Amino acid sequence: MMKIILASATLIAFSAPALAQVTTQAPAPQTATQDKFAKHDADKDGALTLAEVQVADAKVTQADFDKYDADKSKSLSKAEFSKWAEAKTSAPASAPGQ
Repeated sequence: MMKIILASATLIAFSAPALAQVTTQAPAPQTATQDKFAKHDADKDGALTLAEVQVADAKVTQADFDKYDADKSKSLSKAEFSKWAEAKTSAPASAPGQ
């Protein structure tokens, strides 16, 4: 009986450091939209100006830009850019009856 207790105590003592290890979670990978945002944020200020957006898509007009600049800051935040990119890539809704 004493051997079993001693063997169990030894096993617990050797396995305790492995069980006590703290694991850190790896940062979430960036999405394609975040990658595009970072790529086009030339001055790395965390916002995209109309000029920076036009580098990605020269057809973007001031009116297009203003539609997604919700806070009227003359720049797109990551959230605003995500909405713009999502709307740009989603298929347009078909007209009723078609």
